[in-house]
Amino acid sequence: MIMGKAGVIIALLALGFSAVLAQPFAPGQGVLPSGNLLTTDPGGPYNFSLLNTQTTEVRAAIAFKKDLTDMDIIHFLTNVECLEGQFDTWGTFGHGFIDNLQLGGPTPIGARKAPLSEKYLSMMQEVALNEQGHALMTRHAGSANPCPVIDYDAGFNAWMAYAFGLPKGVTVEQKFGKPFDPFLNDQNFILSVLSLEELGATGNKGLAGIVGNPVLSQAIAGLATSATAQATLERVMLFDLKDKIIEPFGETAQQVFARISAMRDSLDGPQFDDQGIVNSDSRTIAVPHDYANYIPTDIRGLTFARTPAQALNIIFLGDKSGKGTFFPEGVVGRIKTGEGFDELASGVENFPIWPKKAPQMTVAEFGEVLPPITADGPKNVTGELDLAQSLAGVKQDATADSRGLKPSPMGAPNFANLSHVTVAAPGRVSPDAKVHLDRSEL
Repeated sequence: MIMGKAGVIIALLALGFSAVLAQPFAPGQGVLPSGNLLTTDPGGPYNFSLLNTQTTEVRAAIAFKKDLTDMDIIHFLTNVECLEGQFDTWGTFGHGFIDNLQLGGPTPIGARKAPLSEKYLSMMQEVALNEQGHALMTRHAGSANPCPVIDYDAGFNAWMAYAFGLPKGVTVEQKFGKPFDPFLNDQNFILSVLSLEELGATGNKGLAGIVGNPVLSQAIAGLATSATAQATLERVMLFDLKDKIIEPFGETAQQVFARISAMRDSLDGPQFDDQGIVNSDSRTIAVPHDYANYIPTDIRGLTFARTPAQALNIIFLGDKSGKGTFFPEGVVGRIKTGEGFDELASGVENFPIWPKKAPQMTVAEFGEVLPPITADGPKNVTGELDLAQSLAGVKQDATADSRGLKPSPMGAPNFANLSHVTVAAPGRVSPDAKVHLDRSEL
């Protein structure tokens, strides 16, 4: 009898245990449970001491996560994809999102078509269509929030004033005689596209340590890889335009983008995670012959990541009010500001515990850099990292010849693909939206 009762108990325990195993993704659990990241499976303990960049990114992600849900992350993404996607769509096609992507959001302030040359048009068309697809992903993932109010003229001019070191309250127009027009020509538009794109590329990758649902995580990984590919294409275009003058500054595209890169890097915490289109620092990876930097990575060839707080701190230029620059009325959802952008969980051995502050490193800690960026110079950019934060330590093997391979000239790009991809099922169409483009219009 006793054996019979014991058998029933064991059977019930086994049944309960199998039920737990059948539901591995319990609410709030995430893909990885809390605990020691050095021993997440029997293959550990793992040594992360050399993966310092990735360890910092994960520490920032875990510190940011707090009580946020995956849907909070999707709502945040909606704001970012509306910002990027509408800019690219308006500048390339001359119209905005169809309504099932916009969901009642207003037409962005300052949105207009850029007079792109034929050389870059088809590449930007693919980028714009991809960005529409990214916005569609947030809708398919459940976000019904409308696109927020967006102001491209105010946003880019605020960014440029900051990047050129103008005193607070002094505008680009006051200093240079006219405002910056992101839609003016090839170089102004592509520089502006890339300036936003890399926030998306790094921000999407940064969500890998935050989102728990594996289906959403897989979708966001697709966003990150797609955005990185787009940013690479945009860097190729901007490198081709690097000696063109950006109005109204009188500096080249290479120089102005160096300022943008330095600005972004200075606003997202102590980590080094931004590079210009030319990079002569041998401690990171760039083409040896001409220092072309098409894919910004660490020395392991790995792309960078940012948390939503780090991305928003860049977007709002450090302003914690959550309003201004591109979003005069703020963003939609729970994630509204860059508050906590510099928080890091304290170690990889025990997660999660209380985060601690990681203040911006000083120039002395980074090593020698040029004087602060100002509107009056420098005019000659020898290497983009001269204007940005630099890694600590002495440069080694810094010449093109000593770094090895000199690549052969790149072949001419292929502009033969004029196919048009319909993104999103047809829905209620806004009056000013153009849904279909036939081949004659491409």
